[in-house]
Amino acid sequence: MKVKGTFRNLSLYKKILFFSFTMTFLVVVSTAGISFIYQSNQLKEQLTERVVGVADLWSATISQDDVMTSKRQKSTDHPAVQRINRIVSMINERNSNYIDGYIFDAKVYQQNKLYFLSVSKTSEKMGLKNFTYYHAKKEYLDGFKKTINEKKVNFSKIHRDKFGLWITAFAPILDREGHVIAVLGVDVDASVIEVNQKRIALYLFGSFLFITLLVFVSLRWGLKKVTEPINEIISGINQVSAGNFDVKLQIHDKSDLGRLSEKFNQMTIQLSVLFEQLSETYKELGHHKKDTGLMYRFEDAIDEMEQIIEKTKLQKELQRAEKMNAIGQLAASVAHEIRNPMTVVKGFLQIFLGKQHMSGEEQSYIQLMIDEMNRAEVIINDYLSLAKPDFNQETELIDANELILKVMDLMNSYAMLSKNIQLECSLPIDILIKGNQSELKQVLINILKNGIEAMKDGGQLSISTRVINQFGVIEIRDTGIGMTEEELSRLGTAFYSLKEKGTGIGLMVCYQIIERMKGRIEVESQQGSGTTFKIYLPLYEKK
Repeated sequence: MKVKGTFRNLSLYKKILFFSFTMTFLVVVSTAGISFIYQSNQLKEQLTERVVGVADLWSATISQDDVMTSKRQKSTDHPAVQRINRIVSMINERNSNYIDGYIFDAKVYQQNKLYFLSVSKTSEKMGLKNFTYYHAKKEYLDGFKKTINEKKVNFSKIHRDKFGLWITAFAPILDREGHVIAVLGVDVDASVIEVNQKRIALYLFGSFLFITLLVFVSLRWGLKKVTEPINEIISGINQVSAGNFDVKLQIHDKSDLGRLSEKFNQMTIQLSVLFEQLSETYKELGHHKKDTGLMYRFEDAIDEMEQIIEKTKLQKELQRAEKMNAIGQLAASVAHEIRNPMTVVKGFLQIFLGKQHMSGEEQSYIQLMIDEMNRAEVIINDYLSLAKPDFNQETELIDANELILKVMDLMNSYAMLSKNIQLECSLPIDILIKGNQSELKQVLINILKNGIEAMKDGGQLSISTRVINQFGVIEIRDTGIGMTEEELSRLGTAFYSLKEKGTGIGLMVCYQIIERMKGRIEVESQQGSGTTFKIYLPLYEKK
């Protein structure tokens, strides 16, 4: 774990150098190992082919009669034995000093022993004699037995005995009936393979050291050149973190790192402009920043931004409060002045409507004027609702499901007759909330009415309830025209409405009512798919 942690904490330059050098090391070692094995196998195959060819060639020169005579006489003075010895000795003389031959009886005796019928002069010098036994090892016996069974030339694996390291080829000597009567063995000195392996290993080791040193020096030099722009970028980031936006990186080329340096310089310029604008805005809000130098400028900027955001929020709340106060005062002063003459006008219009001598067209005009007077009265009532004080409001226990059913009964006929809209209710559990029942009823009617009016070609209007945390949630969903994100952001503000003759006051009053009840309204909408209003109200808690 310590090694892993140490590697992670290394610099980028050292990580790349370590990784590149390790990969190069593995490639060089793998290549050297493969070359070493290949060269050794090639030499082994060459020696094997050579000794097999010699055994196959010389086995044809040995007389089967002389072999049979040697097996019977077992005397080195017999002419047949001497002829065989001379042929076997010529194998060494005619080829090379590291190739030697002998003839075995075609039989394996007890304790893995083989019986010499003839040996060369070279073998005699090593202590071997005709008509003696040779204790053979497994690798040697495997090749010997295979030759007898298959009646063709075979060879053994590399084997070692007290005389040295050898590869042996075995050639069968057959009688006239095709039976194996003896085996010609030809040894080749395999110590040349070891010598060659040592020479190759020494050569590869020297090459490995040279290549490794060359690669290390080249990588170190190249990586320094490659990572130099990265080090400059890291140094620049450290200076920017300390508040120095005047740092500029040198652009060496048009490579990826060069473009990164260019983008870094652009970033520092933008940050410098941003911080200057932030400081100016902070001063405009009435704050005076102490000059603390370059250090901790980011922390100061974050603090300034938080204060600016907080003050912006306060200004928006203040503007909203002033706006609502102005609307309330306007409603209080204007509504009473307009209401009285409107009542008089509406009364006379109703009297005229009751006259029998008026034509149908005149009555329709008067009814239209009465409807418009009723609409104006609704608008005035909405204004008066804004003028109501928000404090000292009493809350009561409200059965949400019961209230919803009453409102749905009220709106059902309007929805079916005028718009061909289906209403659905889903009230799975009883929900008790606290608030003002009459005002909540007004909110539900207003939102349901807006949903019905949003579905010009008919549709489905559903209302459901559920509990989320400490709130009871009334969800009203329609399949109307929906709203865009911009329209959704302005929803609930004064004098903004999506209806042709709407004022936006009704929905604004709904938001105020729910806020007075310590709740909130969330709206989700997608243009062409409908709108969902979620009314959150605190649950009633029994003391």
